[in-house]
Amino acid sequence: MSHFTVAVITPSLHDLERLLAPFQENNMGDCPQEYLEFFDVEEEYQRSYESESAEYVEMEDGRLLSPYHAIFRVPSAQLMTLKHEVPAHLRRVQIPHREKYSTFDEYMIQDVVGYSSRDEKTGRWGYWENPNATWDEWQVGGRWPNMLLLHSGERANAAPIKDIFFIEQEQCEGVTVEIQGITIPVALAPQLESCIAEASQEWDTVMEGEHSSEIAYYIHRYVNKQGFLRDVLSINTYAVLTPDGVWHTPGEMGRFGIGSESPEEAREFSTSFYATFIQNADPEHFLVIVDCHI
Repeated sequence: MSHFTVAVITPSLHDLERLLAPFQENNMGDCPQEYLEFFDVEEEYQRSYESESAEYVEMEDGRLLSPYHAIFRVPSAQLMTLKHEVPAHLRRVQIPHREKYSTFDEYMIQDVVGYSSRDEKTGRWGYWENPNATWDEWQVGGRWPNMLLLHSGERANAAPIKDIFFIEQEQCEGVTVEIQGITIPVALAPQLESCIAEASQEWDTVMEGEHSSEIAYYIHRYVNKQGFLRDVLSINTYAVLTPDGVWHTPGEMGRFGIGSESPEEAREFSTSFYATFIQNADPEHFLVIVDCHI
């Protein structure tokens, strides 16, 4: 499972839940019906019932048990791993599903398939799912608290766009200072100087390291040190939800926080974040950083 950042742009903080609602996964059974689609599995399993078989172990008393029945479970040296061993003297047999289960409905309810009943609304075997699901829970800030740096020097999870500092802005108000080739307002230097120094050290450490794959990734993803520093200072998230209800993302989030996008796609999405989503946005709209889980 994964946590990832989403930037929600909204005219009002009260619209946050409404904008996110169409992308809820139906894992808890509480996703609004209007976003769900019924996935019919009847034909697929009907073919399986008609033509396929399964392996069973014939016990001394005539019972037919799955080779993965609890009775065959043995201790495993690996935690969280189940191991099964069937005694050599017991015969393994292949039984067609049609012989094992007298009706198709009985087959659908048994342990291997595991459905409990036909769907009440459609009368068919299947399940309801949101085809646009991207999250199963979310919270503002979450694992990325106060990600937004404001012109005032304060940090926040949500703020009007006009109040947020973006490194991509062509002109910085007031007196500026240059740190490692990056121009920033003097007023924000205390906030950004340590961040730049840490990012610079990270780049140098990776480049001087012995892990060629890590070096290759950083160069592939950020091109050079300047690109890495600007990415660290930039506000960019894995996905963006715009006021029109459109979900924008370079890829699909998978397990362990790994997305399906290539390094080039990730770089393009992050480097174009400001120009695509912020530059022409209503400055009175709010930008909210949301921690989504899927």
